[in-house]
Amino acid sequence: MASFNLTNFDAAMKHMYPFKKVENMVYKSNPLLAMIPKDTSFPGRNATYAVEYGLTTGRSADFQTAQNNRGGTRIEDFVVTRVKDYAVVSVDNETLLAADGSEGSLLDVAKSKTDSALHALSRTMGRDIYRSGTGSIMKLAASGAVSGSVVTPLAGGTIQVEVGMRLKGSATDGSALYDGVLTVESVDRKANTFATTVAPGTAMASLGDNDFLYVEGDAKNNISNIKMAGLDSWLPESIASSGDSHFGVNRYIDSSRLGGQRQDFADSSIQDTLIQAAVLVAREGGRPDAVFINPSDWAELAVDLEGRALANQAYNRRRFENGDDMAQFGFATLQLATPAGMVDIVADHNCPENICYMLQLNTWKFKSLGQAPRLLDFDGLKGIRQSNEDGVEYRWGYYGNLLCTAPGFNCRIALSS
Repeated sequence: MASFNLTNFDAAMKHMYPFKKVENMVYKSNPLLAMIPKDTSFPGRNATYAVEYGLTTGRSADFQTAQNNRGGTRIEDFVVTRVKDYAVVSVDNETLLAADGSEGSLLDVAKSKTDSALHALSRTMGRDIYRSGTGSIMKLAASGAVSGSVVTPLAGGTIQVEVGMRLKGSATDGSALYDGVLTVESVDRKANTFATTVAPGTAMASLGDNDFLYVEGDAKNNISNIKMAGLDSWLPESIASSGDSHFGVNRYIDSSRLGGQRQDFADSSIQDTLIQAAVLVAREGGRPDAVFINPSDWAELAVDLEGRALANQAYNRRRFENGDDMAQFGFATLQLATPAGMVDIVADHNCPENICYMLQLNTWKFKSLGQAPRLLDFDGLKGIRQSNEDGVEYRWGYYGNLLCTAPGFNCRIALSS
């Protein structure tokens, strides 16, 4: 039997993780990330997208008036830059040597280590595509968020927490970070709480109600674009300041066409709220084709529809299949009849509770430098001998960002008053 060498292990990694396999591992449990159109070409320092938000003012039934009022088309350029994210696999040499060159043993080593790293990266990508770009993973409860060593986030927040995770905090999303680091000791997902190894009052004395938490390394003081610019960045809850700046654009001048539509809860039901949102988007010329919603809100809608006489006519469950030849993904959906046509309603566990997004998917694009994620082997070496450890290191990651070419054809929807 051949003895172990780095070439053997590189071959094992290549066999186990061709890109189609990686794409399926990363995208299959993240519906929005899977369904967003992809573009693996992102050359240069940035991608500039022009958004037309206003027509020329040079129009009138009177020629002279039209001529006097003539003006150019209103256009703003979003200059979108790339962000980075990494997952690192480290395998000690003793484990590799114990495999003794056996292909099956080598593949077991590769799989056990790399699957965990790719799952962590996929969870992050699936979460970030909904977030603001600051790196925040949750907001704490408005009351009683910290009690002893127990922390309570907003509903569903603990889905983003892992035992051993190290967390930083801040008062507002993207503001200066508090001193200190919290380490998660245990998680009670049913109660939506987690405990830390050292009480927050000791490890991070400033942490309290309505604060934000970040994975250590995912945030920097007062920098808002360190992570992917997700839906919460392109379609924010509000644009109330004339000082707004999103990739160089002040969206305050036309907050709906440059920053997306916003629909408040209709006070009656999720169904009625979605219909009102579709009316709002269609009025602006949009043709939304998908709604992404938290599973608990999806279930509430599904139960509500079961008791309606027209449910079977207007709604059904079907599968989504991506047109990309690389992979096919199946997601059960509800369908909603709207003024803009039929809209698929897809449950995505990454979507925050009590918020959903109605999107026209062809106005979105996830651009990256090459495949995302990918094995970072630009020098031809898949594995790197560690200089400070007795082992081999493999690096996965991506360079890219989310872009929207027509924010006004998309809507952020509140599902509670």
